[in-house]
Amino acid sequence: MNLIGFDFSINKPAACIYTNNKYYFYSWPYNVPEKHIEIFKDSGVIIGHRYDNKEKGNTLSSKMNYEVKNAEYLSGLITTSLIPFTNGTTYIGFEGLSYASSGDVGVQLGGYKYMLMHALSEYVPFKNMFTYSPITIKSIAGCAKRGMGKKEMIEKFIEEGPMCRFRTKLFEHPEYFQSPKAKNWIIHLDDLVDSYFVLKTLQIKESLLK
Repeated sequence: MNLIGFDFSINKPAACIYTNNKYYFYSWPYNVPEKHIEIFKDSGVIIGHRYDNKEKGNTLSSKMNYEVKNAEYLSGLITTSLIPFTNGTTYIGFEGLSYASSGDVGVQLGGYKYMLMHALSEYVPFKNMFTYSPITIKSIAGCAKRGMGKKEMIEKFIEEGPMCRFRTKLFEHPEYFQSPKAKNWIIHLDDLVDSYFVLKTLQIKESLLK
C-alpha cells in the first residue's frame, strides 16, 4: 500500500509519499529561484522539471484554452512522475481549497486540481482519494490555534517529522533553508512540509497507520 499527500498549487505543487516504510518528497516547481531548487535537490527532494508554455494570448477564449492545456500538461507531468507509486491500493490525500481562494483564482485552482484527480484516476480509484479542509490538516499538525501558520507548521515538521533525508537536513541545518539576512524560510519549503501533514492526515483519518 502506498500513500500520497498533496499540497497542490499551480506553480508550486508538492507531494509526500510513504511506501515500504520510507518517505519521499516530490516537487514540480515553476518560477522558484534556482538556488532554492538546488537546496531542495541536495536535501533529497525529487524535482520534476517543467517547461510550461506561458503564452496565453490576448483574448478570453485563448486564455481559457491555455489554462485547460496547461492543466492537462501539469496533471500529466505529475501523474507520470508518480506512476511507480500508483495502483489500486494507493491512497491519496489532498488539501481542500482555503476560504482565501475565491473568485477567478479559486475557480482556476479548483479546475487544475480536478484535472489532476482525473489524470490520477487512471491508476488510483476515486474511492481512494480524500480531501481535507486546511483547518483539519493544521489540527493534525498541532498548529490550529489562532495566529499559527506556516512558520509553526515548519517548526513542527522539524521537531516531529519523518525520518528521511529532507527532514534530517532541515533539522541539522535549518540555516540552509533560510535567507541569510532576514532568516525567513525559503520559498516552497512550506509547500513540501504541508504535503507531509496532508499525508499524516490521510493516515489518521482513514485509519491507514501501521
